Amino acid sequence: MKMSHQPLIASLVSLGCAKNTVDSERILGRLVEAGFLIAENPGEADVCLVNTCGFIHDAREESAHTLRELAKLRQSGKLKALVALGCLAERALDVPEVALALAPADATVRFCDYPRLAEICRGLVQRASPVPANAPAGDYHQTFQAFPRLRIGAPHTAYLKISEGCSNPCRFCAIPRIRGKQTSRTLADILQEARDLIASGAQELCLIAQDTTSYGRDLGGKFLLPELLAELRGLPDDVWFRLMYAYPLHLGDSVLEALASDPRFCPYLDLPLQHISDAMLAAMGRGMTKAMTLALLDRIPQKLPSVSLRTSFIVGYPGETDRDFEELLALVREGRFAHAGVFLYSHEPKTAAARLADDVPLAVKSARRDALMQAQLEMSRCRQQARVGQTIRILVDGPAEHGASVPRGVRAIARSQHEAPEVDGVILLRGAAAARLEPGAFAAARVVQGLDYDVVAEVVAQRT
Repeated sequence: MKMSHQPLIASLVSLGCAKNTVDSERILGRLVEAGFLIAENPGEADVCLVNTCGFIHDAREESAHTLRELAKLRQSGKLKALVALGCLAERALDVPEVALALAPADATVRFCDYPRLAEICRGLVQRASPVPANAPAGDYHQTFQAFPRLRIGAPHTAYLKISEGCSNPCRFCAIPRIRGKQTSRTLADILQEARDLIASGAQELCLIAQDTTSYGRDLGGKFLLPELLAELRGLPDDVWFRLMYAYPLHLGDSVLEALASDPRFCPYLDLPLQHISDAMLAAMGRGMTKAMTLALLDRIPQKLPSVSLRTSFIVGYPGETDRDFEELLALVREGRFAHAGVFLYSHEPKTAAARLADDVPLAVKSARRDALMQAQLEMSRCRQQARVGQTIRILVDGPAEHGASVPRGVRAIARSQHEAPEVDGVILLRGAAAARLEPGAFAAARVVQGLDYDVVAEVVAQRT
């Protein structure tokens, strides 16, 4: 008589950026395909996987803290195994101090072992066999991209990863060591996944990669992002397409013209500049000068007149002087950016910059970050107040969670084409009509108040 076995229950904690979210969805899809049940609460699972982030020091600290906290469930709950995977797990291969952060985990799984993840988890939980040793990397990217995705988060917004890895020589960044050189997906694979995501309810597709503007360069030496955008334009669906992580050196007019060719392409660019000082751009290995950067920033609104720019900066890079920082602060005060993030420089092991003296004191780094963010807040407030009276098309994210930061009468949260999910400000919808809108619905709203990063609006039409 055949014995029946109760399915194993897995839970996954995803840390870091949107690119990690896509990986997490493929990991979950693979586990479900292998017969695992999925629990949201790690305390209810047999095995918990942590998709770590190892990009900067703060992300490594968060990953280590999460592993320590989840390890306590092995004593207090039913959890039998804790698995660390993702970027921090990959870094542990050649950085011993990173390996110490992963000590609470029962196993560390590298990217090349993802195809055997279900087997590894089952062996850990059942203690039936030792965890297999790391396999050769092989064609990991192609295998992993074929995994089904179990979507997490809002069904109406999806991330579409168009390539993996990075071939840029930025001296502060460990991504090429972690993820390898750029490996682009084929146009056919990307388009098929776009169709599948739209068919499953996605109203917004955010194109992501470590460097979206270099898409296709590894497939034959030609930048293929304009061709990809043209293919997406051929889809008949009423969806938004948003371009994230555009490396400025590779952003040409052909991409800008493609974005301007169809109203479904959001007039939005995520363009991480990192700095503006010539000395810092050269030291970081960005391949750009200040003159080149300013020329690009002038050209983008000429091609996309209503564009909203998101950028990110690093302060406290080795050798950054007060004069370097003042140039950066002056750039922010020009008001070119709708959204901006600022990171404190931290040594990333085995990068070129890690060989330099970390000579900017932490207090100075923090003060520079605060000054940049204050300047950006002032620019953002002016920009949001200038939107009062405009009628905009919005995509509803869901009901408002009331708290100190949400004005009275706000019933729902939405975004326009000028705000990316999770990282930018939002549209705060007030009034009874807002309460009737379902997540994923398009509507028209009139802006009635501008705040620091958000705007308050009222619904004027429930379908657009």
